[in-house]
Amino acid sequence: MNKKSQPPVDKKFLSVIILLAVAAVFSWRFSFQQYIQADTVSIHVFPKEIGGWTAVELDITEDEYAILETRNAFVRRYTSTDGRVVTLFVIYSQNNRKVSHPPEICYSGGGNTVVSKKLREIVNADGSGLLIKANELYLESSAADQVSFYWFKVGKDFTPNYWKQQILIAVHNIIGKKASSALVRVSSVVVADDAVKSEKDIIEFSRLIIPELFKYLP
Repeated sequence: MNKKSQPPVDKKFLSVIILLAVAAVFSWRFSFQQYIQADTVSIHVFPKEIGGWTAVELDITEDEYAILETRNAFVRRYTSTDGRVVTLFVIYSQNNRKVSHPPEICYSGGGNTVVSKKLREIVNADGSGLLIKANELYLESSAADQVSFYWFKVGKDFTPNYWKQQILIAVHNIIGKKASSALVRVSSVVVADDAVKSEKDIIEFSRLIIPELFKYLP
Protein backbone atom coordinates (compact mmCIF):
# COMPACT_ATOMS: atom_id res chain seq x y z
CA MET A 1 0.00 0.00 0.00
CA ASN A 2 1.46 3.33 -1.03
CA LYS A 3 1.97 6.02 1.60
CA LYS A 4 0.14 9.22 1.02
CA SER A 5 2.41 11.85 -0.34
CA GLN A 6 3.22 14.70 2.02
CA PRO A 7 1.97 18.14 1.01
CA PRO A 8 4.69 20.39 -0.31
CA VAL A 9 6.23 22.80 2.14
CA ASP A 10 4.86 26.30 1.76
CA LYS A 11 8.09 28.23 1.41
CA LYS A 12 6.39 31.61 1.83
CA PHE A 13 4.78 30.47 5.07
CA LEU A 14 8.11 29.09 6.31
CA SER A 15 9.83 32.38 5.45
CA VAL A 16 7.23 34.31 7.45
CA ILE A 17 7.74 32.03 10.47
CA ILE A 18 11.52 32.52 10.31
CA LEU A 19 11.15 36.27 10.01
CA LEU A 20 8.79 36.36 12.99
CA ALA A 21 11.22 34.28 15.06
CA VAL A 22 14.11 36.58 14.19
CA ALA A 23 12.00 39.64 14.98
CA ALA A 24 11.02 38.14 18.35
CA VAL A 25 14.66 37.52 19.25
CA PHE A 26 15.68 41.07 18.36
CA SER A 27 12.65 42.48 20.20
CA TRP A 28 13.55 40.49 23.32
CA ARG A 29 17.19 41.58 23.16
CA PHE A 30 16.10 45.19 22.66
CA SER A 31 14.01 44.97 25.82
CA PHE A 32 17.02 43.87 27.83
CA GLN A 33 19.75 45.90 26.18
CA GLN A 34 21.78 48.54 27.95
CA TYR A 35 20.55 51.96 26.93
CA ILE A 36 23.46 54.34 26.46
CA GLN A 37 21.47 57.52 26.83
CA ALA A 38 22.17 60.55 28.95
CA ASP A 39 19.95 60.92 31.99
CA THR A 40 17.82 64.05 32.04
CA VAL A 41 17.53 63.86 35.84
CA SER A 42 20.59 64.64 37.96
CA ILE A 43 20.52 63.21 41.46
CA HIS A 44 23.33 65.56 42.52
CA VAL A 45 20.62 68.07 43.48
CA PHE A 46 19.47 65.68 46.21
CA PRO A 47 19.28 67.74 49.46
CA LYS A 48 22.45 68.05 51.50
CA GLU A 49 20.42 69.09 54.54
CA ILE A 50 17.63 66.78 55.69
CA GLY A 51 15.89 66.94 59.05
CA GLY A 52 18.90 68.28 60.92
CA TRP A 53 21.44 66.10 59.07
CA THR A 54 24.05 67.95 56.97
CA ALA A 55 26.18 66.37 54.24
CA VAL A 56 29.77 66.52 53.08
CA GLU A 57 30.47 65.23 49.57
CA LEU A 58 32.92 62.33 49.30
CA ASP A 59 35.00 61.58 46.20
CA ILE A 60 34.24 58.90 43.62
CA THR A 61 37.28 57.95 41.54
CA GLU A 62 37.30 57.73 37.76
CA ASP A 63 37.83 53.97 38.01
CA GLU A 64 34.77 53.71 40.24
CA TYR A 65 32.70 55.77 37.79
CA ALA A 66 33.79 53.39 35.03
CA ILE A 67 32.58 50.41 37.03
CA LEU A 68 29.28 52.16 37.85
CA GLU A 69 28.72 52.97 34.13
CA THR A 70 27.25 56.35 35.03
CA ARG A 71 28.24 59.61 36.70
CA ASN A 72 24.75 59.96 38.13
CA ALA A 73 25.90 58.81 41.56
CA PHE A 74 27.14 60.31 44.79
CA VAL A 75 28.60 59.38 48.17
CA ARG A 76 27.91 61.72 51.10
CA ARG A 77 28.61 61.69 54.79
CA TYR A 78 25.64 63.09 56.71
CA THR A 79 26.12 64.30 60.29
CA SER A 80 23.26 65.10 62.68
CA THR A 81 23.23 68.03 65.09
CA ASP A 82 23.99 65.64 67.96
CA GLY A 83 26.99 64.08 66.23
CA ARG A 84 25.61 60.91 64.67
CA VAL A 85 27.16 59.99 61.30
CA VAL A 86 25.92 57.91 58.36
CA THR A 87 27.14 57.55 54.79
CA LEU A 88 24.65 57.70 51.93
CA PHE A 89 25.47 56.20 48.53
CA VAL A 90 22.97 56.61 45.69
CA ILE A 91 23.29 55.56 42.06
CA TYR A 92 20.53 56.24 39.54
CA SER A 93 19.77 55.86 35.86
CA GLN A 94 16.71 56.44 33.74
CA ASN A 95 17.94 54.07 31.05
CA ASN A 96 20.69 51.71 32.18
CA ARG A 97 19.45 48.78 34.26
CA LYS A 98 23.02 47.62 34.95
CA VAL A 99 23.99 50.54 37.16
CA SER A 100 22.46 49.12 40.33
CA HIS A 101 23.86 45.82 41.52
CA PRO A 102 24.13 44.11 44.93
CA PRO A 103 26.57 46.06 47.16
CA GLU A 104 28.01 42.80 48.51
CA ILE A 105 30.12 42.68 45.35
CA CYS A 106 31.70 46.08 46.01
CA TYR A 107 32.10 45.45 49.72
CA SER A 108 33.89 42.15 49.15
CA GLY A 109 36.13 43.74 46.52
CA GLY A 110 36.99 46.49 49.01
CA GLY A 111 38.28 44.08 51.62
CA ASN A 112 35.11 43.74 53.71
CA THR A 113 33.64 40.46 54.89
CA VAL A 114 29.86 40.12 54.94
CA VAL A 115 29.22 38.45 58.30
CA SER A 116 25.42 38.51 58.21
CA LYS A 117 22.52 39.58 56.05
CA LYS A 118 18.86 39.99 57.01
CA LEU A 119 15.73 41.88 56.02
CA ARG A 120 14.64 44.99 57.87
CA GLU A 121 11.59 47.25 57.56
CA ILE A 122 11.66 51.05 57.40
CA VAL A 123 8.55 53.20 57.75
CA ASN A 124 8.33 56.47 55.83
CA ALA A 125 8.66 59.45 58.18
CA ASP A 126 6.04 61.57 56.40
CA GLY A 127 3.09 59.78 58.02
CA SER A 128 1.93 58.07 54.82
CA GLY A 129 2.45 54.62 56.33
CA LEU A 130 4.66 53.53 53.43
CA LEU A 131 6.88 50.66 54.51
CA ILE A 132 9.91 49.54 52.57
CA LYS A 133 12.04 46.47 53.07
CA ALA A 134 15.81 46.76 53.09
CA ASN A 135 18.74 44.38 53.34
CA GLU A 136 20.89 44.81 56.43
CA LEU A 137 24.52 43.75 56.18
CA TYR A 138 27.01 43.47 59.00
CA LEU A 139 30.51 43.96 57.63
CA GLU A 140 33.90 43.29 59.15
CA SER A 141 37.18 44.73 57.93
CA SER A 142 40.63 45.52 59.28
CA ALA A 143 39.73 49.23 59.35
CA ALA A 144 36.33 49.17 61.09
CA ASP A 145 33.14 47.16 61.23
CA GLN A 146 30.05 48.61 59.56
CA VAL A 147 26.31 48.18 59.40
CA SER A 148 24.83 48.82 55.97
CA PHE A 149 21.22 48.95 54.74
CA TYR A 150 20.36 48.93 51.05
CA TRP A 151 17.38 48.64 48.74
CA PHE A 152 16.46 49.22 45.10
CA LYS A 153 13.95 51.59 43.55
CA VAL A 154 12.27 50.94 40.19
CA GLY A 155 9.92 53.73 39.19
CA LYS A 156 7.63 54.05 42.21
CA ASP A 157 8.40 50.58 43.56
CA PHE A 158 10.92 49.62 46.24
CA THR A 159 12.43 46.18 46.68
CA PRO A 160 15.39 44.67 48.56
CA ASN A 161 15.72 41.95 45.93
CA TYR A 162 18.14 42.50 43.04
CA TRP A 163 16.43 39.97 40.75
CA LYS A 164 12.99 41.43 41.43
CA GLN A 165 14.40 44.81 40.49
CA GLN A 166 15.69 43.40 37.20
CA ILE A 167 12.35 41.70 36.48
CA LEU A 168 10.42 44.91 37.17
CA ILE A 169 12.66 46.81 34.75
CA ALA A 170 12.28 44.10 32.11
CA VAL A 171 8.49 44.06 32.44
CA HIS A 172 8.35 47.83 32.05
CA ASN A 173 10.57 47.63 28.97
CA ILE A 174 8.51 44.86 27.36
CA ILE A 175 5.28 46.83 27.70
CA GLY A 176 7.03 49.91 26.35
CA LYS A 177 7.09 51.80 29.63
CA LYS A 178 10.66 52.61 30.61
CA ALA A 179 11.44 52.57 34.33
CA SER A 180 14.29 54.29 36.09
CA SER A 181 16.41 52.26 38.50
CA ALA A 182 18.31 53.22 41.62
CA LEU A 183 20.33 51.71 44.43
CA VAL A 184 20.16 53.40 47.83
CA ARG A 185 22.68 52.42 50.49
CA VAL A 186 23.03 53.85 54.00
CA SER A 187 25.89 52.73 56.23
CA SER A 188 27.34 53.50 59.63
CA VAL A 189 30.64 52.62 61.29
CA VAL A 190 30.23 50.49 64.41
CA VAL A 191 31.78 52.24 67.42
CA ALA A 192 32.58 50.37 70.65
CA ASP A 193 30.89 47.22 69.29
CA ASP A 194 27.52 49.00 69.45
CA ALA A 195 25.91 47.71 66.25
CA VAL A 196 22.44 48.45 67.64
CA LYS A 197 23.21 52.17 67.73
CA SER A 198 24.40 52.04 64.13
CA GLU A 199 21.16 50.32 63.12
CA LYS A 200 19.05 52.95 64.89
CA ASP A 201 20.95 55.82 63.28
CA ILE A 202 20.56 54.28 59.83
CA ILE A 203 16.85 53.63 60.27
CA GLU A 204 16.15 57.14 61.54
CA PHE A 205 18.05 58.73 58.66
CA SER A 206 16.49 56.39 56.09
CA ARG A 207 12.99 57.28 57.28
CA LEU A 208 13.78 60.93 56.58
CA ILE A 209 15.10 60.44 53.06
CA ILE A 210 12.33 58.19 51.70
CA PRO A 211 10.03 61.13 50.78
CA GLU A 212 13.00 62.81 49.06
CA LEU A 213 13.63 59.70 46.94
CA PHE A 214 10.27 60.20 45.21
CA LYS A 215 11.14 63.84 44.45
CA TYR A 216 14.70 63.46 43.26
CA LEU A 217 14.78 59.87 41.92
CA PRO A 218 11.58 59.74 39.82
